Amino acid sequence: MKLKLFIGLLLLLTTGCAGDVTVFESAVYSLEDDRIAVDCSDEVNRNRKNHTDEGYHCEALVTEATSLKESGGGTIKLEELKDGDLIRITLRKPLNISKNHRSFAAKEILLLDP
Repeated sequence: MKLKLFIGLLLLLTTGCAGDVTVFESAVYSLEDDRIAVDCSDEVNRNRKNHTDEGYHCEALVTEATSLKESGGGTIKLEELKDGDLIRITLRKPLNISKNHRSFAAKEILLLDP
């Protein structure tokens, strides 16, 4: 019995919530000192029924621990990004991005080829 409970708990902890996002791609809307505003409408609406076409912006927090790279593997600086660039954001931890939860820390920002 204890073994079944342990295995069930282990599976629950390793799979996480089905609605959690770990990686997504989006275009840069704007840049601030340590934040990137992106479109996250698809992530907000992914599990919602009867959603509207309302758009949502998210803020990706860029810290000293955030890795900034280009698709070729080289490193870049935040200042090198510009509005409209397509990026892939890996979140520091899985998150259920929703209408009320749209700010998160980025583990990695990858600038994709235009």
